[in-house]
Amino acid sequence: MGANSITSWFDTSLILGNTPAAYGFAAAAFAVALTLLHLVKTVGIGRLKALAEKTETDLDDIAVALIDHIHWFEYQLIAFYIATRYLQRDPAFDKALKLVILFVFTYRAIAIIQTLLSYWITKLASKRELSAEAKASVVNSTQVIMRALVWVAAILFVLENMGVNISAVLAGLGIGGVAVALASQAILGDIFNFFVILLDKPFIVGDFIVTDTISGTVEHLGLKSIRVRSLSGELLIVSNSKLLGVEVKNYKHMTRRRIVIKTSVTYQTPLEKLKLIPGMIKEAVAGLEKTAFDRSNLSGLGDFSIDFETVYLVESPDYAFHMKVQEQFLQAVIAKFGKEGIEFAYPTQTLFVNK
Repeated sequence: MGANSITSWFDTSLILGNTPAAYGFAAAAFAVALTLLHLVKTVGIGRLKALAEKTETDLDDIAVALIDHIHWFEYQLIAFYIATRYLQRDPAFDKALKLVILFVFTYRAIAIIQTLLSYWITKLASKRELSAEAKASVVNSTQVIMRALVWVAAILFVLENMGVNISAVLAGLGIGGVAVALASQAILGDIFNFFVILLDKPFIVGDFIVTDTISGTVEHLGLKSIRVRSLSGELLIVSNSKLLGVEVKNYKHMTRRRIVIKTSVTYQTPLEKLKLIPGMIKEAVAGLEKTAFDRSNLSGLGDFSIDFETVYLVESPDYAFHMKVQEQFLQAVIAKFGKEGIEFAYPTQTLFVNK
């Protein structure tokens, strides 16, 4: 076979609708594209890594890592797509190839978006005054929601590119969403209140909180509930909505305690002794550690006692220290009253009989 015959065969013979020359061009395009992509993956990414290491920010490190994680199969798929542009293709082949590319690179986009969201959420959590456990809880809970939203958006994107009527799908999702929302109002309310707690920070993990029904240390903040370790040791699990629906006292940021104590003496106490009582109580407070006297006054005449109200401040949030100081205060008052012959009142009733 002569040279002209071979050339004519390459230019005119058809194999699956394409000439051998067309296949040759496609193979050459595949090889060139794959070589260029290989250079980008090896040389280009290596240089980007070197540049990223010289900067202070870690965002460029994440960007380089995301590019580096692109699989070799994906580079081959890109080169194959470029090569097929030189061939006559069957419509079914084109449709199948586009679907493969759509699925592969949509998944790659999901992975990149999820990584960036995780980076952003972690950064936000690190800027807040949270313990390691609280940060992990916040990051994990938020990532679950974000990943679900990303996957829903990706599925809608794929369906739209496959020719599905997205408007009808969204309308169906809207009706279904309303039904789901009505059926799960409590769950959605708890999830919403989780973000309220996260952003407003009425309490964080490690805080000691008190409500009408619970008191203890917050151990875990979750999407649905909060776990509180009570003083008696058991773990209390309360929904986010229920806990935010009541008054919560947070003792974590307390710097001092204001103590109000009522002291009652008998009606038989002489007026001269009654005038001495505020001064005696002030002296009792003055002898205590980390305390500041505020006032002590005769506050009222009770059914069976003359009542005094005393206010002093303990310059410490520690409850155990407060109880120790209160014990010392009461001991000092009992000693001073005993020395002056002043009697404490207790519930009594006097019956007068007329003869």
